[in-house]
Amino acid sequence: MRKYGMKIAVAAAVFCMAVPFAAFAGTWRSDANGMWYQFDDGSYPKGRWAWIDTDNDGMAEGFYFDQNGYVLRNTTTPDGYQVNRIGAWVVGGEVKQKAGGETKDSTSGNSDNSNNYNSSNYWNYNYNEDPDWYLKADYLSETDKAAYHYSSKYYNWDVYNPEERAKVKEQIDRIVANPCDATASAEMVSVEIPVWRLRNGQKVAGTTHVRVLSSIADDVREIFTEIYNGPEQFPIESVGGYNWRSNGLGSNHSSGTAIDINPDANPQIDMDGMTVLVGKKWEPGVNPYSIGRDSDVVKAFGKHGWTWGAGFSRADMMHFDY
Repeated sequence: MRKYGMKIAVAAAVFCMAVPFAAFAGTWRSDANGMWYQFDDGSYPKGRWAWIDTDNDGMAEGFYFDQNGYVLRNTTTPDGYQVNRIGAWVVGGEVKQKAGGETKDSTSGNSDNSNNYNSSNYWNYNYNEDPDWYLKADYLSETDKAAYHYSSKYYNWDVYNPEERAKVKEQIDRIVANPCDATASAEMVSVEIPVWRLRNGQKVAGTTHVRVLSSIADDVREIFTEIYNGPEQFPIESVGGYNWRSNGLGSNHSSGTAIDINPDANPQIDMDGMTVLVGKKWEPGVNPYSIGRDSDVVKAFGKHGWTWGAGFSRADMMHFDY
């Protein structure tokens, strides 16, 4: 599947880690009604746009806050702009950014600490004391909860192999220099992986192949071996890797650094959180081919530092990115 902006995944992952979390200029906070942003001086934006650097990379995203200070999410703002599932301004599915970000609310009256969201009127319970706060947040969809869970429980933030990364960059640079199927195909290998299959309701051991960038072949083989050896014996009906797409390197499948698993049971869902774009229905716990938020699949990919598409602006439940 096409990846709609890695920035979505990164920003969502930052949200996932904890609420509140520290950023350049303040803290994201949350209660049962939604999320808001409190600057270090105690003020918070309301009834306006604010540029906030959600992941401390020096680039800020635009968020619109309603008259009560809650960020609008997955909707159209009063002035006619689209915001995604985490509230960031998007155009054509891509997050808009600018350098820097705000450090305080310059709007008159918003710095009155008697009105800020530390007030107990806005807290139903303290998320700081509850690491599973997102599971109780009614305003989050099940796919949102899965994305938060992945980043909070399973994503390995520390994994980094500089040698491997250097090889990946070298290969992708060659593809970028002449972006086409022939150039990319020359950088790919077919990796044999062990899988469980369902046959007449029984798990049957087997193997299949997936084409990926040669420098990540060992990583892919290890991931699927871990899935295979897991207690769940997760069944794999379909797995896809390299595929040169019409948008070229706009998709990580075109660079062999993305994998889709069981597309029908792990669909891509539009920004409204309901409309299925590709696939059929995500039913973890009901459909054995659906990837649940505690599946051996997410544990293995998370351990190896891959991004799950559950956190994309268009939730892509089948999709994992190197």
